[in-house]
Amino acid sequence: MKKITHIAPAEADSQLLSKPIAQEGVINYPARELGLCAGFSNNQYCTTTEVYPDSSHVTEEQCNLAQVAAITGGLDYLLGREESE
Repeated sequence: MKKITHIAPAEADSQLLSKPIAQEGVINYPARELGLCAGFSNNQYCTTTEVYPDSSHVTEEQCNLAQVAAITGGLDYLLGREESE
């Protein structure tokens, strides 16, 4: 993702959107409890990406490429796990 667009920096309190940072640019939300789209299923792996084309820091093309990178990165991770099991 970093090769395509910026990663949201931590806020002054070392959080992101008032949540603790799990890893650079990543926060964990109780998606099901909050009614967020990532919580609508019982999948083992699920995520939501937030890349906005209306940001002054990213173009529409970068936004699209970042979304693709998030999905292919997740798939590469899963394929790597299968190979190691």
